Amino acid sequence: MNWGIIGYGEIAPAFIRGIKAAGGQHVCAIASRTKHPLLRAAAEFREVAVYSDYTDLYNDPTVGVVYICTTNQLHYENVMGALAAGKHVLCEKPVAVNPEELEEILSFARARRLFFMEGMWTRFLPAYRHFKQLLADGAIGEINFIRADFGFESDWGEERRLKNKALYGGVILDNLDYPIFLCQDVFATAPLIVTASGRFASTGVEDLCSVSLQYPSAAVAQVFASFQQKTRQESIIYGKLGYIRLGEFWHGTKVELSLGDSLITKDFPFKCNGFEYEVRAVNDCIRQGLTECPLVTHAMSREVALIMETISGQLKSNPLKNQLKTSDAGKEENIAG
Repeated sequence: MNWGIIGYGEIAPAFIRGIKAAGGQHVCAIASRTKHPLLRAAAEFREVAVYSDYTDLYNDPTVGVVYICTTNQLHYENVMGALAAGKHVLCEKPVAVNPEELEEILSFARARRLFFMEGMWTRFLPAYRHFKQLLADGAIGEINFIRADFGFESDWGEERRLKNKALYGGVILDNLDYPIFLCQDVFATAPLIVTASGRFASTGVEDLCSVSLQYPSAAVAQVFASFQQKTRQESIIYGKLGYIRLGEFWHGTKVELSLGDSLITKDFPFKCNGFEYEVRAVNDCIRQGLTECPLVTHAMSREVALIMETISGQLKSNPLKNQLKTSDAGKEENIAG
């Protein structure tokens, strides 16, 4: 399969390594508005078409599937442009910044019978696939509770992707979707109740968010995400018979199964960096004539987008009342002193 890459930021170099490691896959074109001169001069891309205009890549007849890894505010435009040109598309999550945009994309892809998938690479990792098999085998019985966190401490400036409101940064779209995708994959149904709390950075984007999800089975999930607080980045799935722990679950290689006094740990190292499994899956789906992937369905992307929209709405309508503005904080010091 011949791949075209839209955007060349933080993720693209790693994804390209994954393409090369997947076997039988080739990068034939890259489009970057800002880095095309550097890419044209790079020895590793001598056999690759490098464009400064995304439209030129969409119209390149050698490109079979387009991988989109631009910043969040460009995803809708990029996906629609690639689909309109008749290309299959894999787009980094989040595909869209609201459910309405996502629905337009899904309808557009379906009408053209083109493959489209949101890039939740975690689903394809060997450790995650082993975890899902354990659940399917009933290893820990009925699931009652999930706890998942994805927090790190970022020193990025306010103009960078995570903190930039114009780029649709913020912890909900960039971090929280990982644990929410996991919860939806486990429970396979929409939650009945979603309760969120969080706080906002000085730029106006969320920098911390905690969410409780209650499902029809009465099971509960608690998820947390932040780019101002480092956490263990783990997920623990509790069942009646024991629990499964996924360390650094969003890109993990280890699965821990606890049953009573027994603790079984298995390692699943990557062949390259983990992207190779997603690449192979996309290739297989397209070869089979599928328009969506069974592991990251359109319905699941739609469900996650609706949950994240609910969370975002709750935070915007009811921000933490105990969070003082900078000017108020100074007044508080004067009162206390």
